[in-house]
Amino acid sequence: MRKYSSLKSTAIIAVVTAITVSIAGCSTPASTPKPGASGRSGTRQMTVETQAVKLSDIGGGQIFTGAITPAFTTNLSSKVNGRMTALDVTVGEKVKVGQALAHIDTTTLQQSVEQTKSEVALSQVQYNKVINDQANSLASAQKALAVQQAAYEKTINDQKNAVALAQTQLNNAITTQQNAVETAKQGVSSAQVGFTKAQADAATAVTVAQTNLNSQLDSLLTTQNNNIDTYQLNVQQAVAAYNTAAQSGKDIDSAFAKLQTTQLALQQAQQSQYKDTQTAQQSLTSLQNALLTAQSSQAVQVAQESLNSALLALANTQATSAAQLDLSRTQLAQSQSAQDISKNSAEATLEQSKQALKTAQSTDALQVSAAQLQQSQTKLKILSEQLEDGVLTSPVEGIVSAILVPVGQNTGQSAVMSIASVDPVLATVNISEASIGKIKTGLSMAVKIPTLNKSFDGTVYAIHPTMDPTSKSFLVDIKINDGNHEVLPGMFAESSLKSEGKQSIVVPADAVLSQPSGNAVYIVKDGKASKVLVKVGVMTSSSFEITSGLQVGDELVVKGQELLSDNVPVQINQPGQGAGQSRNGGQGGQGGQSSQGGQGKSGGQTGQSGQGGGQGQGRAGGQGGQSGQGSQGKAGDAASPKPSSSSTDSKAGAGQ
Repeated sequence: MRKYSSLKSTAIIAVVTAITVSIAGCSTPASTPKPGASGRSGTRQMTVETQAVKLSDIGGGQIFTGAITPAFTTNLSSKVNGRMTALDVTVGEKVKVGQALAHIDTTTLQQSVEQTKSEVALSQVQYNKVINDQANSLASAQKALAVQQAAYEKTINDQKNAVALAQTQLNNAITTQQNAVETAKQGVSSAQVGFTKAQADAATAVTVAQTNLNSQLDSLLTTQNNNIDTYQLNVQQAVAAYNTAAQSGKDIDSAFAKLQTTQLALQQAQQSQYKDTQTAQQSLTSLQNALLTAQSSQAVQVAQESLNSALLALANTQATSAAQLDLSRTQLAQSQSAQDISKNSAEATLEQSKQALKTAQSTDALQVSAAQLQQSQTKLKILSEQLEDGVLTSPVEGIVSAILVPVGQNTGQSAVMSIASVDPVLATVNISEASIGKIKTGLSMAVKIPTLNKSFDGTVYAIHPTMDPTSKSFLVDIKINDGNHEVLPGMFAESSLKSEGKQSIVVPADAVLSQPSGNAVYIVKDGKASKVLVKVGVMTSSSFEITSGLQVGDELVVKGQELLSDNVPVQINQPGQGAGQSRNGGQGGQGGQSSQGGQGKSGGQTGQSGQGGGQGQGRAGGQGGQSGQGSQGKAGDAASPKPSSSSTDSKAGAGQ
């Protein structure tokens, strides 16, 4: 941040000189009191300066000084280390973006570029070869993978078909076995029924024969027993008749013969019974034999054989079906095992093909080759850029402010030249702490360049946030509308707020005294100082707005007020009196008291205006009164009072 301490020092010197001249003027014969100021002879009068109180535009009279500053300064350094061979610009020359500024020797870089181009070409050939080799390998691997994929799918389908066939055969065997066993079981069941029926029929026949035989035997025995009982009764009767005859002696022979006959009949009956019993026993035996024969008859044997055959067929069927079922199951297991083996083998082969394809698809070699190519291309690009950097070009539009490396000297890490940017054109001015509150970004301000004797419209561009602790001021950047590009960095600048359209009583800041009773000023009434309490409105470092206490037309003491007290007689020293005669015999004013510091060219041509100051530089001060004391016109920040009527309302520095 720029500090304008030298400007302030000059301003202070100017003020001190002006006061000295003013005091010296009080003792000259030319200093005559105003009418009514000589009423008290013998009383020491205080010499003061006054100015009439009048209305002024608020803000229009505040002047802030500073200089044209670049928006930024670019220090250009060369990216290439080498000997400076040529400079295309000079200090103060305006340059555009991309304009060539200087040339640096790049012979060694050119050789490196050519060598790197050869490396890039070789890397490109190697890269292309890797791409072709990989493409061929990839095509072969893809073809082999397609073949193996087809073989794998065929193997899987064949094995699935074989397993399905074995499964079908197993299912058929199971069905056949179940049917055969069921048929054999039905045969066994039928044979069992026939055998049981044959046995039942034989048993029935034997039972019937046994029943008939027993019936016949019972009937025979009953008849024979009845006959024997009859014959025994006849024998008993013959014995009784024989006994009777023997007792009577009569018919003994007849009775004996009858006894013998009945006995013979009994014997015959008994013998007949025995024979019949024997015959019945024989019949029973024959019947039993017939039963045995019936039991072992051909039908039963056939039925038994059928049953045995059916049982054997069932056993054979079960055995055969079990064997066939085991065989089918074995075939199914073998088919499944073969499927697994074939599948695993096909999968292994397919995986090998996939790995081969993956290997072919691998970009490791390609990446290495591409990295080598990229590395050589990057190296070439860097060297080419360095070669281009051998011509130092401007990155900004601006003015060459310094050339730091001359032709023939080697460039290093330090800057080669500096370019001050003038887009936007900025006037950086000091604004006091008391005034900074009125300054806002975008606020319209007028900027005068005394060197060009021109004023420009501007707006507040930026307000620096840090206050200078010495000057109690802030730096403010004002963007200037300089369409013709006349303004150059470093030019002295004066800035003022544009009129706000509001008028009020504005007095020099030094005229207001801060006292315990409040702010006060002195006015002159009837040749005496009169203290008036006032209220202050807008304040700047050089002027205060008075909102109450003063009236337009009051004669305000602007110098010497510090030594006054109420009702003290005063002698008014008009501005320009006693300041020395101008070379043209006129009343040379105190030129240089003006806060603007401008208009110095005319300040002494007539010896009346007193508006010296030589454009704020003191260059033309000798033409006006006291040569303006070389005042630098820093009214915006110097707290010195302004002269009265000769100040032209302090607007000269605003371009009026």
